[in-house]
Amino acid sequence: MGDFDITELTKWIIRSDRRLMTLRSFRHSQFLGASDISRSTGRSIQNISTGLQELEKRHAVEQLEPGRRTWKKYKLTSLGRSALDSVERELSAGMFERVADELSYKYVREAFRLIVSDPILVTRQMKLHEVVDRVLADPRTRSAYVVDEKRRLLGMIGLKQMLTAVEGSLLIVDKTRPQTRTKRVMLPFSVEEYMVRAVTVSPEDRLMTALQRMIKNDLEDLAVVDDQGIILGELNGFEILLLGSETMKRQARS
Repeated sequence: MGDFDITELTKWIIRSDRRLMTLRSFRHSQFLGASDISRSTGRSIQNISTGLQELEKRHAVEQLEPGRRTWKKYKLTSLGRSALDSVERELSAGMFERVADELSYKYVREAFRLIVSDPILVTRQMKLHEVVDRVLADPRTRSAYVVDEKRRLLGMIGLKQMLTAVEGSLLIVDKTRPQTRTKRVMLPFSVEEYMVRAVTVSPEDRLMTALQRMIKNDLEDLAVVDDQGIILGELNGFEILLLGSETMKRQARS
């Protein structure tokens, strides 16, 4: 397939969020089924199955076992790999802004997991230093979410709470009053002692709604939950920035 055909295939993929998300799911996995992609993207299995069928018709993906009726697994074809490389280059270069809707009309489901695929989940029984270690190990996120055994969201530990705990653990000496020392509190603190209420959004909320909640509550991240309060992921501020920057570029040119 020539360069022109790859360009047209790339545009066709990017014009559909369903096709785009389905194809990009193969960046880190060689073999995937509709249920695998559904879990990682938050989309319905039916929606992803349609995306896979569309990509299969364009010879971008193929079934591992053609003719199988259930538990189908797919892999990228050589054309699909070329298309994926082209899509990633075009997204980086800004093609996405030419085909994307305005930020106001986008939903949380379209943004979360672009950067943070797996939020940090912790329990009330954990020690705070364990949480801090996990946050330090993943620079993409600055928050940890406290859940019960069913992944229901109970609260969160943000960077502010972690820094407050660090401050409390230090021995602070007032140099102007050599005899005066603040009380030193020894680590580890418990998660339950420092957890706060989590501000949440649902996948069906508009991104603008999420942005307003971030600004109102002075937050950089929001927990994404379903109608049962079960955490689905984290909406990172950089994910909104990623999509919002394209809108601002377009507005500047206009």
